[in-house]
Amino acid sequence: MKEKFLIGELAKMFNISTDTLRHYDRIGLLKPECDPNNDYRYYDIRSFFKLSRILFFKNLDISLEEINRYMKHKNTSNLVSLLKKKEDEIDHKINRLMNLKNKIQTKLELLENINSELDEMKIKRIPARRGIFLDMNDVESDYEIKKAFKANEQYLKTSSWLIEGQIYTSLSKENMDQGIFTRFRYFIEVVSVDSDQLSQTIEIPEQDCACITFEGPYCEMAKYYAVLTSWIYENGYVIAGDSIEKNIVDYDFSDSEYEYVSEIQIPIKSVIDNSEI
Repeated sequence: MKEKFLIGELAKMFNISTDTLRHYDRIGLLKPECDPNNDYRYYDIRSFFKLSRILFFKNLDISLEEINRYMKHKNTSNLVSLLKKKEDEIDHKINRLMNLKNKIQTKLELLENINSELDEMKIKRIPARRGIFLDMNDVESDYEIKKAFKANEQYLKTSSWLIEGQIYTSLSKENMDQGIFTRFRYFIEVVSVDSDQLSQTIEIPEQDCACITFEGPYCEMAKYYAVLTSWIYENGYVIAGDSIEKNIVDYDFSDSEYEYVSEIQIPIKSVIDNSEI
């Protein structure tokens, strides 16, 4: 038996626990010889090399089930398939991590640039967006809001809610023209639209928007709408579409409503270029 390893010896050499080796035995992945006289487990040189291969695959984050399946049908073709499958999984994880990093960087840029943006009115070119509007004018309870979201849950799964962490609110062009800044609706931006959803969603085209970013509670939203719409008219523009309210910091990011940061985006056209004027 001198040429064989006791379970403790093998575990120590590979820096794993004896419980791990016992588990491999139970699932049939690496079975030792057993001395019937003392129940000692022994591993031969072949088991030594097999364990090294198992741990190689394990360190690649390949499941024990997949390793076991491969070990029972070892050949070059299956090895290539196993490694390519794991490579694809790793590529997917890398892309997911890069997307997460981009989300973090985008949020940090917004937060770090807040002070330079506050209370300044400017025109921004906003990219095209597609989604659906949920009118909240006649909704009187949280139950009805819940029903509205459940009826449109297919869009939530592919919406900017998962990217931006929010669903936008919006005021109609008609209400803003009349100075009504309290009748809002929700806008669910859909970032991945299936062909069968195109007819059910609305595209907001790429356009110039008059924007203002402010810090403070939502009850001040109407005041900033009034300021921004006045600025639009005074500078030779008219309102050209429904607004989008972007909550950069809301009640889920801060317990103080005085730290809330919102940006109002109102589509505009020049009076000179507007054929309706």
